[in-house]
Amino acid sequence: MKRLSLGAFLGMAVLLIAASRYEKPPPEPPPKPRYFGTAVSPMDHERSDTFVRPVYVNGGWVSAAGPGGSTVTGALSLPMPWHPGLTVRVKWRRCQPYGKNCRWIEKDVLVHPYDHSGGTNLHILENDDVLIIPTMLAPNNPDYPGPGYPEKNFYARKGISK
Repeated sequence: MKRLSLGAFLGMAVLLIAASRYEKPPPEPPPKPRYFGTAVSPMDHERSDTFVRPVYVNGGWVSAAGPGGSTVTGALSLPMPWHPGLTVRVKWRRCQPYGKNCRWIEKDVLVHPYDHSGGTNLHILENDDVLIIPTMLAPNNPDYPGPGYPEKNFYARKGISK
């Protein structure tokens, strides 16, 4: 049987000690998500004479739903970049004229994919379907991925006093 020389033995000992003291560097923390703020313009597309107010997104008041594009009072924080499965919680109250027969509706809504956004359009459609579209385009642009502006006339006088 061959014996190790003193130099080989010491070399192996140094390697074992060095290996036992080797520590993995701590893992890098995941990158902090970046968010951006975007104004929200809620629009009511239901053709009935009901109205929607107020509208909340992720618990924050954004406005009453109207014809869109005219007044923006609320905002929403969205992550950058967009990722599949991104949702927001939308809650609104729909009432008949003079505040009668009001009902609250609340649902989680998928956010339409975006690369960048100049504003977010919230479309409340028939049957309480909802679209959230962050975009640089206005709803009347032919390349806009959702419905146009509501066709409902919010200012028409109804009833006997036409």
